[in-house]
Amino acid sequence: SSKDCNRNKYRMKKLPKGVNLRNAWWLFRQVPIMKLSKIGKKFKKDPEKEKLNYIQVVKEDMARLKELETRGYNKEDGLHQYSHELFLSIMPSMELEMGLIFFIVLGTYKALDKKRRDGKSEEIRSEYDALCQGYEGDELMEINIAMYRLARKLDAGIWEEYDYDQLPQLSERIQMNVDGVLSDLPSDFVSEWSTFMENFGWDRADQMFISSPSYRDDPVLLLSKLRQNVGTDVKDPAITQQEQAAKRRQVMQLHEERAASKFTSSKSKVQKRNNIIEHLMWIRNAPKLHISQMLGVLRMNILRAEEDLIAANRLEAKNDIFHLDLEEVDNGLKDESYDLMAIVTPRKAIYERARKSNQCPILFDSRCRILRPDPPSQEDVEEGTLVGAAVSPGTATGRVRIVHSPNDCFERGEVLAATVTNPNWTPLFVGASAVILQIGGALQHGALCARELGKPAVSNIDIHNVLKTGMMVAVDGNAGTVKIVDEAD
Repeated sequence: SSKDCNRNKYRMKKLPKGVNLRNAWWLFRQVPIMKLSKIGKKFKKDPEKEKLNYIQVVKEDMARLKELETRGYNKEDGLHQYSHELFLSIMPSMELEMGLIFFIVLGTYKALDKKRRDGKSEEIRSEYDALCQGYEGDELMEINIAMYRLARKLDAGIWEEYDYDQLPQLSERIQMNVDGVLSDLPSDFVSEWSTFMENFGWDRADQMFISSPSYRDDPVLLLSKLRQNVGTDVKDPAITQQEQAAKRRQVMQLHEERAASKFTSSKSKVQKRNNIIEHLMWIRNAPKLHISQMLGVLRMNILRAEEDLIAANRLEAKNDIFHLDLEEVDNGLKDESYDLMAIVTPRKAIYERARKSNQCPILFDSRCRILRPDPPSQEDVEEGTLVGAAVSPGTATGRVRIVHSPNDCFERGEVLAATVTNPNWTPLFVGASAVILQIGGALQHGALCARELGKPAVSNIDIHNVLKTGMMVAVDGNAGTVKIVDEAD
């Protein structure tokens, strides 16, 4: 809620031009609500069986995607047509994921989270906190477990040879080992590196932005994440997940026993909920990761087209192509007189100006006016304490590091402070002592990831105006507060 969000300012006096019941009905029909609802009901009826069916559909979709990756695009059909084929290849599993998430997962998680935050006793809140964690099968966690294991294949002494700014040299050394030019790295690391790149090389910092470099494009991005997994103080995320899953199952069993002592219908209701938690909640990251994988294939082909256009002096520099849409690229490939730089130049100027901003508005209106939230209440709070929203339990003290990108330098033990995070930030959470977010509720990535990895987290803190890198802070994820202990220079 915010005083900026005044509904009276935006109340319509009449429908916008061109909007009527006929085209509104057409738009509504484009969203397959009934189909997704039926999918949700099917999963709810038999979660375990439908989970297995879903996994098979995903395997088939990924096989089709791999075939398209091997084939690549051709200039006659163009990139736009190729992107359409790629999207259709993952559509069967996407529909299942959307039906499942919208009609089961979100509702179930919101109900659990409400009890986690508003339970009548500490015991109840603790039980529901356990039910919100330890979902085995989550593809995002599988990536981070693989990343942890890959990092551990390389001797600690080798990691100590390379500071953050020397990772490009380590990247070159690894590639020379992969190519067989050198053999001065452990063979099991080299083999695991190649496997990781084959399976997850499409991943990148901003997963839904096709312009964002992937690990295949720039292995230094991967190395910066691997460094967070090195050291005796970093716990294996697979062990953390197993511990959380065991605790969750204990609570699930406890709830069934309690329900059995009351009414048979109550026990049946709890069992149905537990089946959903056990077999379906892990799927929440799947759609984004599958789209990101599809975009990774498309990105490789866009870069191929860019190389041709740069060689022909149609584009000036790398990444210029990402200021064009796919139809414009296709026009440029087919028509040599089509002036691509005339389109790119003004867009590039706007982009560069936007990059210099360190603000990320939570909400802005149709007139591009930023709507700001009301400041949190500071009543009964001692000086130097910031009040936000508690999104992951626990307490920790550490030095703040304000991070703008998951590729920025970040040292283990620091408090990760970010505007907002997405799944590609997860490796930074492994080494963080705590997390502070400017944007994000209980269902946002940062909160979910912090809980999965057991990190205290607080959101709704204006990090750019009240925090500085180097500050010593105490983060209380139970109360939703951040106390400034020492204002370092």
